[in-house]
Order: sequence, then C-alpha cells, then structure tokens
Amino acid sequence: MFTREVLGIKEVQVAVEAILEEASKDPGQPVSVAIVDDHGEVICAARMDGAVPMYNYMAFKKARSSATTGKNTRAWFDFLGKRNYTAHDFVPDATRIPGGIAVVKPNGESSGDARPGDNVVYGGIGVSGRSGNEDEALSIIGLEALQKAVWG
Repeated sequence: MFTREVLGIKEVQVAVEAILEEASKDPGQPVSVAIVDDHGEVICAARMDGAVPMYNYMAFKKARSSATTGKNTRAWFDFLGKRNYTAHDFVPDATRIPGGIAVVKPNGESSGDARPGDNVVYGGIGVSGRSGNEDEALSIIGLEALQKAVWG
C-alpha cells in the first residue's frame, strides 16, 4: 500500500481565482472553469456571468480528459491527429480540444510513499469559452498559480 497527496478545495480555489482574474480582463468573452481530482471528479467549478451551459460541460470534459489520461488535451489533439483514433477509443467522454491541463508537480516527482519517479497526476484543469489556444493559456495560468501555492 502507498499514500499520496490529493488536491483539496483550498488549493484549487487559487487556480480558479487566477483564471477568472485573467479572463475578466475581457469580460465580453466569458469562460467556464472546472478542476477535477485524479479520478475526474469535480473539486471546484465556476463560470463567468454570461457563460453558456455548453462552456460548463466542455470545461469539465477537458479537465476530466486531462486528469484521467495524465495528458494535456493538446497532446491528445496532436497524438490522435496523426493516427486513426478518437479520444473515445481511450477514455469514454474524453475530448482532444485544447484547454485541458493535467495537474502535476512542477518537477514531475512524487512525494510521500507514492512510487518514486512516477509522474503523479493530481487532477486536471479545464477552461472553455474561447479559442482552444486561449482556453489552454488560461488553464496554464491556473496550473502555475496552483503549483506555486502548493509546491512553491
């Protein structure tokens, strides 16, 4: 048996706040944000005023895809684009649309009794409402804020 760290509400709120602060610089393009644990279960979700329901769904889908695969959705986009596969071939209800980021420690190392050298995935961040590139950039802002708050 081994132990592992898990994300909690306090850690992920830092990421949500960073994303919404940056996204609020252009309030005419509202976004939705979802952060999930390593099993793809929601820890925290938020949306800007005016964000349509589809954005909520896609933010969750992007976050869950990244958390359960351990890969950013752009990596899925690139990988699957070169092959005759779909995201659904690997994970039900997955997406390859950019904007989902896997939450890992900045150096990729595990801690505690987790298996040393494993690339431990703690969860996923998903943003939806803008272009894939913009959603991804906002997710990265959230990831960097979370990593700084949790791991320094």
